[in-house]
Amino acid sequence: MISKTKTKYTWEGWESSGKEDWVFSVKHPCELIGVHAKLIDAQLRESEKVECCIYSPRVSSTSTSFGLKAAESSSGVCVTDKRFIISNNKHIKGIEPTLSSINFEDVLYFNIGSAMLLSWFSLGFVNHGELNRATIIFSSNGKHHFQKALRVFKKHSLAINTDDFKLDSSSPAAFIHRIKDKIHRDYLKTLLSDQEKCLLTFSCRYLWEKILNKRSLLKRKKQDAYLISKATVLLTNKAFMIARDAVEHSIGTSVDIFNISLDKVKSIILFEENLDSEKIYKLKISFNEEVKQDMLDISFTDIDEETRIFLNNIGGLLESTKKEKY
Repeated sequence: MISKTKTKYTWEGWESSGKEDWVFSVKHPCELIGVHAKLIDAQLRESEKVECCIYSPRVSSTSTSFGLKAAESSSGVCVTDKRFIISNNKHIKGIEPTLSSINFEDVLYFNIGSAMLLSWFSLGFVNHGELNRATIIFSSNGKHHFQKALRVFKKHSLAINTDDFKLDSSSPAAFIHRIKDKIHRDYLKTLLSDQEKCLLTFSCRYLWEKILNKRSLLKRKKQDAYLISKATVLLTNKAFMIARDAVEHSIGTSVDIFNISLDKVKSIILFEENLDSEKIYKLKISFNEEVKQDMLDISFTDIDEETRIFLNNIGGLLESTKKEKY
């Protein structure tokens, strides 16, 4: 660990355009470039340990194939043992850089994924009772840096006692081969933290709900419709993880990992519905925090009976568990 008392900024005096060609990681925010070094360093507390820092130059894209959006800006990310500190600079005269601090305890879920040359990192967190998003879109050559940052977050997250689940728990190295889809497997294994235990995996088809506007001679009518993509679910003692392909993309060329922290989950309820003679399953998830939002819905199909029974019981199992920290 490099002490906060370090006062010399590595790149002080050098003006950053925000258009550098690479995403890079450093040990301390003083080594970041542009305004990010001083902004983040000034926020550090003596009581926290710096785990890793990332600089990400701006890219021209402001949205992803999974609906996540971000401003065009360069970003600095510092991950400590307690929180994320994120700075953003749009490099526009008259617009000041911004800084946000997101405590680990407030993060409900995260996304990370890529589509060819572009990748994204997004945190879903609670701020004053409202659900907020912090998203960075970056060049895919820096994906491994953000994966490391999320492993740090998970390392410091609470695990749940899974003894009542009646499932064998395994280390990631011993379990990961059970994931059938190689692309999903490669994505998921990069997000498993030290001492995280794997419990269950299954393949399915993820359902994306879409509102269609149908017109007739007399009126316009809105109708729910579903788009389907390939998916893999991985349950650990820390997270409910879903690897999802994007719709209307070649298989494996655009993948998003959605990671829900189990220690933040208050309840999980499984509903079954029939759609055009096909059975679909909806997981409705609520969180411990008082969040002003509807329950989180996850819909999928094509699961076996054993998996259905487990998902039907998982809500009760979670309620009976005692949270513990490794």
